[in-house]
Amino acid sequence: MTSTIFKLSVLNTLLLTAFTTYAQDSKTAAEVSKGELPTVYVTAERQVKQQLGASVITAQDIQRNPVTNDLSEIVSKMPGVNMSSNSPGGERGNKRQIDIRSMGPENTLILIDGKPVTSRNAERYGRSGVRNTRGDSNWVPAEMVEKIEVLRGPAAARYGSGAMGGVVNIVTKGISDEVSGSVGIYADHPQSDKEGATRRANFVLSAPLVKDTLGLRVYGNLNKTQADAFDINDSVKSSRTALSAGREGVRNKDIAGRLQWNITPDQKLIFDTSYSRQGNIYNGDTQSSNVLVAAIQPIAQQLIGRETARLYRQSYTLTHKGKWNWGNTETYLSYDKTVNSRLPEGLLGSTEGAYNATEGFTDSILKNYRFGSRADFSVNNHTVTAGTEANRAKLDDTASMTANMRTYGVIPWLANSGRSGKGAQTEYALYVEDNIALNGGKTFLTPALRWDRHSVSGSAWTPSLNFSHAFNPVWKIKGGIARTYKAPNLYQSQPNYLLINASNGCPIDAPNHWNNPNALTYDSGNGSRTNPYTNNSAQGFDWGRACYFLGNKNIKPETSLNKEIGFEFSQNGYLASLAYFHNDYRNRIVDNGQFIETVNGNYDREIRTDNTPDGTPIYRNYKGTNVYRWGNGARAIISGLEGNLTLPLLDKRLTMTTNFTYMHKNEDRATKNPVSIVPKYTINSTLNWRINDSWDVNASYTRYGRQVTRKHPNRFMDVIYNSGESIVKQYELGSYGIFGLNASYNWQDKITVRAGVNNLFNKKILRTAGTARTYNERGRSYYLSARYSF
Repeated sequence: MTSTIFKLSVLNTLLLTAFTTYAQDSKTAAEVSKGELPTVYVTAERQVKQQLGASVITAQDIQRNPVTNDLSEIVSKMPGVNMSSNSPGGERGNKRQIDIRSMGPENTLILIDGKPVTSRNAERYGRSGVRNTRGDSNWVPAEMVEKIEVLRGPAAARYGSGAMGGVVNIVTKGISDEVSGSVGIYADHPQSDKEGATRRANFVLSAPLVKDTLGLRVYGNLNKTQADAFDINDSVKSSRTALSAGREGVRNKDIAGRLQWNITPDQKLIFDTSYSRQGNIYNGDTQSSNVLVAAIQPIAQQLIGRETARLYRQSYTLTHKGKWNWGNTETYLSYDKTVNSRLPEGLLGSTEGAYNATEGFTDSILKNYRFGSRADFSVNNHTVTAGTEANRAKLDDTASMTANMRTYGVIPWLANSGRSGKGAQTEYALYVEDNIALNGGKTFLTPALRWDRHSVSGSAWTPSLNFSHAFNPVWKIKGGIARTYKAPNLYQSQPNYLLINASNGCPIDAPNHWNNPNALTYDSGNGSRTNPYTNNSAQGFDWGRACYFLGNKNIKPETSLNKEIGFEFSQNGYLASLAYFHNDYRNRIVDNGQFIETVNGNYDREIRTDNTPDGTPIYRNYKGTNVYRWGNGARAIISGLEGNLTLPLLDKRLTMTTNFTYMHKNEDRATKNPVSIVPKYTINSTLNWRINDSWDVNASYTRYGRQVTRKHPNRFMDVIYNSGESIVKQYELGSYGIFGLNASYNWQDKITVRAGVNNLFNKKILRTAGTARTYNERGRSYYLSARYSF
């Protein structure tokens, strides 16, 4: 299958090239430096990157606002971007990932040098939509980044599946014409001894091996961030004795190389390779924040301080870039492999995602084979981009297929053991974009159309239209509309993937209600496991059965209709913009999307639900187990405002930059629960003072609005057993702000030293199970970095 896909892709490219040889010559506009009036780009891709839903983080921005370890720290400071765990319940809150416009991390596509990076897909996908992963934003050390492009909403539509929220493209530093490089160190030390410190060292070397013909760039990185103390959140643990862990530690090892052959001045062949290892330092984190539960506690405490999960990633990419008399082309072939080596995890109820053994690492292996080719050419006032892409993803995760049906009865058509963990998906796409210049260059229309064919979810058409119109040299209106989509992942579509829940964790829906003749009250009587207290005349809430959740190979893709419109002002370095966005998110894939049937109707089991007023245990019994498949069902509306403001002051030596995001709606249409937990508003502001050519001072402030959890029940544990009344309380985390301050000295562009304080006023958030405090906000820390360049 893999070879067939690549043969089709090569054929598409040959046809594309044959067509484009009739086109006229085109010229690409130069990139512009920050603070200048934007240049009108020629290609559709570059025009879209000037839309209101696009932001650029430069290497200088990263130097002025250093990240502790993960690039998500600075990406989340862009408009429309926050951090979440992809769940309205906040599971894995200390492993939040980049979330664009509240569409969830699973709808944020990460690219490195324009190529997709999906190593997080090697991590098991849980019922609530979370993975035990830090995401894909930590494969490139911050010091090796040239720039980061962030595309939101319609601007990201042409990137296909996984980009419904947006795209983050991490562009690494290129090869220089002369021998150059740098060596740097970074240290971050928290004020609290319960928070983990960070140490990092890295280097980069770039050199021409054969002048103007062959060049080399190589970099390496070592980073260690210690774990928070096991009991960092002990003072706020809930009455249920649930202790939420702090942030895990992580060890990073990265090395990457690039070899570029300039075949001619217009033809380049580039070979990239990289190897990374990420290992955790465990501190008690579980999916459900329940490390003190009896079934989990002994194992978790033995593992504190140990490495329980290791990610190994290797990638190889060969890219050809060509300039022709009719246009430009870029074609690449890539292969990447991720090995997720981890201790076994539970797959049942409250133990899902918690380690259940101290030895016996298992491997989940993900392989991706990718091909991409595109061409840019001009015809009169049209600049066309046409291309093709193909990907073959293969996953082997046997350990996640081991859920045993012994306790709740078997599913007749599913093997109880020995189920294969192998799965694969193939997708290929064709796309075309046209940047049309009208009205003497004052108006640009950028229509685009993409067609994807996915081996599981079938065909998907994703049209888009972006526009920009200049009323005068300083005022513009910009907007866009696009249909976007996301194919089911390798776990949702795996028919051997089984998760199990007892009655308490099962969904409250019509198939799961049944007429229980033993509906309970505690007016009188006694109860025991062998003789449960019952009252046949009670009109209690119908309880639910146990439930199974299976992957589904017949599942439709998620879709979203994304819209935005707004205004932009630009004059003499002063920049301001305001945009409204609206996403209609449909066909969301959920664990109980398709009810199949009830199996084992005669299977009788008792569970303890409560106590009588005098402390006597109350049990109730149920029969049968309901079987669900992952499927489509939920719909959500997400809308809000984004804005930017840049003010150059003091002869442009003092610059204030501010952006904000306001979430107007973020809710599931059926349950009114949030799609993901993000602040009601976010304000990011920085003040940069370039005192002279050697000194600069930077101040930053981020304000987070209130954050709320889900407010409607969706599991039986969320209701009172004998009435069905909801016991879900919508928790709220109030607004708060974080200040930062740093200063830097540069000596002859060779030695740069920077020192600063994060969280100047020591505002802390301690994670608390079952509330809106789903993560730890680090307290005050002090950092120092030094870099020698040559």
